[in-house]
Order: sequence, then structure tokens, then C-alpha cells
Amino acid sequence: MAKSDEYVNVRIGKMTYRLSSDGDLQRTYDIAATADAMMDQVTKRHPHLNQVSQAVLALVNSIGLMEDFHLKIKEAYQERDFARMQQEELKAELNRLREQFWELKKDVLYYQNLCDIYEKKLAERGIEEDSSVKQERRIRRVQPGDYQLTIEDAITGDEPKDIEGDD
Repeated sequence: MAKSDEYVNVRIGKMTYRLSSDGDLQRTYDIAATADAMMDQVTKRHPHLNQVSQAVLALVNSIGLMEDFHLKIKEAYQERDFARMQQEELKAELNRLREQFWELKKDVLYYQNLCDIYEKKLAERGIEEDSSVKQERRIRRVQPGDYQLTIEDAITGDEPKDIEGDD
């Protein structure tokens, strides 16, 4: 053993042991306390077994716990890998959508410019049809209540009438 090893005395079960530690004494105490708790648990469940059998049973239980934790860690790594794969897929989808967005934006700008050009050409030719269409739209306005049915209308069976605007 290296000279840097320190020794600690711990009690596990009914025995006291002198264990070496590579510097982290608290970790060694914690491990020994866990081993002692496992030995006590086995002793309470199986008091008829001798100390060696109890130690073997505690060892088997600890290996079972270790295997359970190993499986949980393996599942966690698999979930992490799956999440990373999904993250990469989502990044690729995001990049595709960004590219699509920029293509659509370019198309919108193209068509806006095209509309501006045609509006200028129409203005140069003196076509005023747009203004007359806008005036026709202003004439036909619906006032609030025009399509509401009153109690009197419901009793007489009259339908509400369309009202022309005064604009």
C-alpha cells in the first residue's frame, strides 16, 4: 500500500475492522455505515444465520442494489442519447423552416415590388377604376343594429331591412 493511505477503524456488524483510505476518510466511513446498516437488516430478518452467512447475504443484497442502479444509469444514458438525437432532428427541422421562411420572405418582397411597379404603371396610364371601386364600398355600410331582430319584428314576422349609408 502507498504511504499516503490512511487507516480508519469502523464497526460493521459485530466486528471492528481497520480499513485503509486513500484520503477521503468521510467516504470510507459512509461506506462502512452502509455496510453496517445492511448487516443489521439481514441480522433482523434472518437471526438464525451465522455471521458469515449474514455477510454473504448482505453482499448479495448490495450487489442486487448495485445492479439496479446500473440499470437505471443505463436507461438514463439511453434517454439522454435519444434526447440528443431528437435535439439534432429538431435543429435540422428548425434550419429547414428558417430556410423556408427566408424563401417566403424573398417571395413576398418580390411580389410587393411587383405590385409597386404595376401600381405605378396603372397610375401612369390614368386608370382610375380603383378609386371608383373604393367609393362603391363606402356607400354600402351596415350600421350597428341593422341586422338585429327586435321583439316587434319577431311578433309581426317582419325581417330587418338593409339600410344604405350616407357617405
